[in-house]
Amino acid sequence: MSYKYQIEQALLSKNWDIVEIGFSEEWWDNENWKIQYRFNSSICFYLCFIIDPMFDGNRKKGQGIIYEIKASTKFPQNWNDDTNTIAAIEMSKRKFDLKLKEFIDILENYKKVIS
Repeated sequence: MSYKYQIEQALLSKNWDIVEIGFSEEWWDNENWKIQYRFNSSICFYLCFIIDPMFDGNRKKGQGIIYEIKASTKFPQNWNDDTNTIAAIEMSKRKFDLKLKEFIDILENYKKVIS
């Protein structure tokens, strides 16, 4: 089961919906999702799948290793912009299931704080 599918299922189980899937021209942005709370559309964030900054060469979409998955209230200005970060998953270490649970818990706290 892919990590994107696992994230999607975890978000759906907590009433978050993927309302938009985007691709920017930035080398570091492999893909980004706009996520919205099902019961209050003003509660939303961006989920960015960030390419490893050590990737060398011209990159085509889907090429390169995902370095980090970052949830932010605003789309990041660059790959290491943490100004509006809510939560992040570093992909370089193992135990994705535990990291995903912590990530979702942080997003649930975010939802409670701003609602």
